[in-house]
Amino acid sequence: MLTGIKLRANPTSDQKLVLSQWMGCARSIWNAKVDEERYYRTFARKYYPIGTYAPIDQKASQFKSKELTPWLYKCPSQIIRNSAVSWYQTYQKFMKGGCGRPKRKSKADRGSIHLTREVFRFDRCEDGNLRLFIGTKTNNIGYLSFKAHNKFEIPNSLYVRKERGQYYVLKDPLINRP
Repeated sequence: MLTGIKLRANPTSDQKLVLSQWMGCARSIWNAKVDEERYYRTFARKYYPIGTYAPIDQKASQFKSKELTPWLYKCPSQIIRNSAVSWYQTYQKFMKGGCGRPKRKSKADRGSIHLTREVFRFDRCEDGNLRLFIGTKTNNIGYLSFKAHNKFEIPNSLYVRKERGQYYVLKDPLINRP
């Protein structure tokens, strides 16, 4: 049986600020990929032969410019990459008929970032409790406090989600299936 975990996180005010910035960077990359795909679709409709599509990829390096987007340099590159890959997977699912076309995300009091093992780790304290460290060596928020009600396996990837001012650490049951 596939089950996910949802742990309530209690970030400090500094951690909330950095997490919100990272969520904004992920949303910015998602929206840029949506706009890029819309531009290529319009271009292909006008100038390509019928049945030919413009190339769609999961690269995000073209959006990271020191002059135009300096805030993206403060965000770990893994979060930017994960946002682009997530968009690409959603687009591939759309092309197969599994869902609707990816849409722009609005700025709201919610958001999420997808973290892979390069960006987080669980450390066990002397008393047996687990602590969640988020970030890289040069760009981190430190240990994120969370409340675990049950024992769980350490996931290969997780989401940090903000919903109505509350922060959660989630492990989606559909991610990392065998």
